[in-house]
Amino acid sequence: MPAFNIESCFGADIHVGYFDMEEILDIMQLKDKIVGSKRVQSLIKMHGRRDRIVSVAMRQVTFDVLRPVLDAEFLPYDPYFSHDKLLSSRRERLYDAQERFLLLCLSIANGRSVKSLKKLNPDLNTKELRIKHTKGQSLFRYFRQELNEQTREYILSYKARMENKGADGSAKESADGSVKESATTVAELEQKHALSAANKKVTLESKFVPTSFDDETVIALKLFQDGYSLLSLQVERFKRGEQLDMPELMKFCRRLIESHTRNNFSLMAIRHIKDASIYLEQHAMGMAVLGIHFAKAMKLSNTYIEVISLGALLFDLGRFRLPMAMVTKTTKMTDSEFDLFRKHIQFGEQILQKCEGIPKAVFQMLTDHHEKIDGSGYPAGKLGDEISVYGKIAAIIDAYDAMTSEQPHKPSMGPIKACQQMQKESGLAFDKQLLSVFLKSIGSVPVGSCVQLSNGRVGFVLTLNKSFQPALIRQVYSITNRAFVAASDIELNKSANLRTEVVIEKEVDPQAFGLQFINHIS
Repeated sequence: MPAFNIESCFGADIHVGYFDMEEILDIMQLKDKIVGSKRVQSLIKMHGRRDRIVSVAMRQVTFDVLRPVLDAEFLPYDPYFSHDKLLSSRRERLYDAQERFLLLCLSIANGRSVKSLKKLNPDLNTKELRIKHTKGQSLFRYFRQELNEQTREYILSYKARMENKGADGSAKESADGSVKESATTVAELEQKHALSAANKKVTLESKFVPTSFDDETVIALKLFQDGYSLLSLQVERFKRGEQLDMPELMKFCRRLIESHTRNNFSLMAIRHIKDASIYLEQHAMGMAVLGIHFAKAMKLSNTYIEVISLGALLFDLGRFRLPMAMVTKTTKMTDSEFDLFRKHIQFGEQILQKCEGIPKAVFQMLTDHHEKIDGSGYPAGKLGDEISVYGKIAAIIDAYDAMTSEQPHKPSMGPIKACQQMQKESGLAFDKQLLSVFLKSIGSVPVGSCVQLSNGRVGFVLTLNKSFQPALIRQVYSITNRAFVAASDIELNKSANLRTEVVIEKEVDPQAFGLQFINHIS
């Protein structure tokens, strides 16, 4: 069998609406080689050609066969290339073949059709894939890692089934080589599976049972402490030249998502706790929370929520490589200092490039979070749609967390003023549509806002109602007595008598009363 020729993909129809591994192999002219391989034939004999494990094995073997091609150099990305124009030169035909080949590899890795992938990501292109070789990265390892992530749970489940068969002697081979299981063993396995599923369901349900603000705040505080420790360890790792511990980071992001699902207001409140000495870690944590909140507001699937929370946690890691004097500086940066500050994006890329299996969206959040819609951002001065949607998301959560945080060089401007400032920059610094979704999701008077009430008290907003209006207020100061009062929570719009109903009169500056939200959260 001759070696794979990438030009076999030239002009191929790759935009079918379903994923069919054998059809992809036909396009690549590899079907006989892959299906006839010893490994695939063995699984076909055991389970039949249509079993899912056979398809997974075919995908794995395909990448093994394609490894020499995937680790070779590709033509540079051409943003003006179009499949629709007449391709007259050999270089254009080769580019077309490479384009279709790389998209097919993405399809194989994700188990989705190219059409489906483009529906999920309308901006899908091969730019990042084409430059991996020039950065010393292996496309083979990238695609295999993607495939492993997509199929890990199924593979573990399959191995468990096979081990169960072997462990209890239920698998008996007949004279014709077929495997038969006794009815008793099948019943036992089904019972085990039912019990396991029931236990798993109980565990999952317990993770997402709604909790009160105070109860979840206790959990959220511990979660933030764990997060600071985890990030500190990661900083030590990359400073020693080691990879980040991605499994632990992903596990932590899932814990954040679970807490947000139980009571999102607790995490949104805890986000305001900022200690200047560990600002960067807390900024990363705050953005992870806002990333989860934003992704849910956009009604994205759990997979995308996890990726966005991971990206939010990591995209500012490069700032840890800046001089500490710059990070803690309380005065405005000089031009030369700002030039160095800009390099945190390059430093961040260097950290992530050492890790395997980092989703593309995380890189896009890193590289694009300081780009602006009007082209005045950096590092590339991208304009409008040139900026990835993930970069636009990152820009919004980065700015909001920074504006509402106590930093070494400036105090928090407060959530309401931050929203007003960001609204002024809609269409200039931030994507209009995305910013609108974000601002609606946090409300016009967000969690953490300091307000004056009609009963003469000053308090902080803890929760919002279904209309995104303040619901629970923690009262901490009496304007009448000009004195602090014991913290007490009041629910707005709960009084049956409109004359006695407490309402918000206006936003106030907490510093005017010597107040800080962080002192009244827990």
